[in-house]
Amino acid sequence: MSFRDRIANWDIIAHTKLWFSISIIVIVIGLVSMGINWVKTGSPLNLGIDFRGGSVITLTCQNSPDAQKVRGIVVNIGYKDAIVQEAKGNKVIIKINAQSVSPDDVTKIVNEVDKLYKVNKDATQITSIAPVIGSELMRNGAIALGLALLFVLFYISVRFEFKIAAATVLALFHDILVTLGMLSLLKVEINAPFIGAFLAIITYSVEDTVVVMDRLREKLKFKSRETFREIVNKSITEVWVRSMNTSITTMFSSLALVIFGGPTLRDFSMTLLFGLTSGTYSSIYIASPLLILFKGETVKEEIAKKESVVKVVDEPQKSVSEEVSEETVAPEVRKEAGKPKSKKKGKTSKKRK
Repeated sequence: MSFRDRIANWDIIAHTKLWFSISIIVIVIGLVSMGINWVKTGSPLNLGIDFRGGSVITLTCQNSPDAQKVRGIVVNIGYKDAIVQEAKGNKVIIKINAQSVSPDDVTKIVNEVDKLYKVNKDATQITSIAPVIGSELMRNGAIALGLALLFVLFYISVRFEFKIAAATVLALFHDILVTLGMLSLLKVEINAPFIGAFLAIITYSVEDTVVVMDRLREKLKFKSRETFREIVNKSITEVWVRSMNTSITTMFSSLALVIFGGPTLRDFSMTLLFGLTSGTYSSIYIASPLLILFKGETVKEEIAKKESVVKVVDEPQKSVSEEVSEETVAPEVRKEAGKPKSKKKGKTSKKRK
């Protein structure tokens, strides 16, 4: 038996309580982590310079700078959470999570970088980002995520039905909570690319869920003796390999960015990796069981349906030909029964002598 044949025999819906329990445990761990961070730092997540505010130092060098070496210089001076990015024109951007950087520290950074890459000191720029800008960015990001969820709800309601849309949006909320919990637990720094990562997660998760729901809709077009639960389970097993192949391929790409992308891309890639993993899980193990709950078909009703089907199959049924013959023969029999019986006259033959 091949692996695909084994998957076809899986009863994923039968273990709904297990899938829900795993999700609840992960979400609760994440919420507890966010609560602890809130008490300690005043924020549930490790907000970066784009949300919390800070200072940005832009240096223009004659030689092409190395972001890792520049970050090492900044860390040695005392700013361990600094983010260093390379830019066009031999520029290097240093983001420091501090409202103001002392002039002495700026001078030290410029002089150390100058020794390696010959800094054009006249082109040095120092910019401060106020917390007000960070809060506005967070508010706009929350609005963007909210609108995205509303549009998803509207589109799937029109394309399929409202119950499928509700199950899909709840699965998206599941992905958001799981991703935020993991980011809080691992203290991943959150910056502006975080919003783009979340929008990508929503898009990917919806696409994966719609594949399952579209297969379900195709199967519901044909009348079947299977219960709704069995049809949903069969739809999941038929697209399981496709979903896993697509998801694992994307996860490997995100994992490569986490490992080899450096500090600049690591936070964005980790957000994407957590979201893709959660989205793949929810599209198969959360959205479909939720749809069954919304449909309201209980196990007792499923058993009753199966028993009724068995009874109908077991009852002896008259064939069409028998019914037709009975209808045609019955009137003739009635006519014959109504006629009086007549004596048959026998033929006599006279013998000639």
